[in-house]
Amino acid sequence: MEKFFTKRDYADAELILNQLSVQTNCFDETGKLRAANYLVCIDDDVTSAFYAVDLYYQIFQTYHYRPMILCVGGVGPLSKYTNTNGESEGDKLERVCMALGVPAQKICVLDAGTNTGLNCLDLYKKMQSNIGISILCLTKRLSLRVKQTFEFLDFQYQDQVESDTLMNILSSMYYYVPEDTIQNMMQVYNCKGLCKGSLLLAEIASIYDRIDRYSGTLQKPLDFTVSSDVVAASKRLAKKYPLKINVFCFNGIWQFLWAYYAVWKNKEQIKSNMSSEIQKYRRQLREVYNV
Repeated sequence: MEKFFTKRDYADAELILNQLSVQTNCFDETGKLRAANYLVCIDDDVTSAFYAVDLYYQIFQTYHYRPMILCVGGVGPLSKYTNTNGESEGDKLERVCMALGVPAQKICVLDAGTNTGLNCLDLYKKMQSNIGISILCLTKRLSLRVKQTFEFLDFQYQDQVESDTLMNILSSMYYYVPEDTIQNMMQVYNCKGLCKGSLLLAEIASIYDRIDRYSGTLQKPLDFTVSSDVVAASKRLAKKYPLKINVFCFNGIWQFLWAYYAVWKNKEQIKSNMSSEIQKYRRQLREVYNV
């Protein structure tokens, strides 16, 4: 029987993320952070909010103004169980930003979307009438999916997205995607570390699957060729940790039943751990920015 959660699984995940993620480009050639109008955090992973708040204080310290933080994400299949009742992913990100000292008037929640495409469309509609420099603060596992989806919005939503407006937004859009380890990504407060990281491994495996399946329809085709090593690693992970449930796929059913049970059992611990991480990050911000 094939073993799960092996050293090779985590090595495969690192290999995939090293190639299939977006590089940080929000600093100029001198290393100075760009003066952004918008900072964007997205999805159910509060790490994205941590990144956005860090840049929020950097911008205030450097340029002496406070940018707007856009918190993006509707209600997800797991977040509806781990969040406060009725709280969307955008609401949770807002709650985290406020706990880290960002005033409510500097936060805008965009939570009408229920998938990556609709989340990006929400973001486009917010920016289209007041285009400015934006920095998307993303986790490595999500970064490429968001980038390729956003850049293809005028194809996916032709009746709602104007190509010239999208190009203007993209011309002033940058990314902040810090380097991170699989161990850090598996923190319980993100829910991805439950079941030894089963959901995290599944999401990482799905990066290439989504590229292969949706390129030219829901996502902009890549401008580089994915290496054979990354393709092989993705297929190995996808076989063991399938993201979509298939009634004929035991692994898929096992993965999600285990994950939902773990969320139900550890719901209060997840909230407690997230609260602890917020407080710890708040202390770090005080030390660095004196806020």
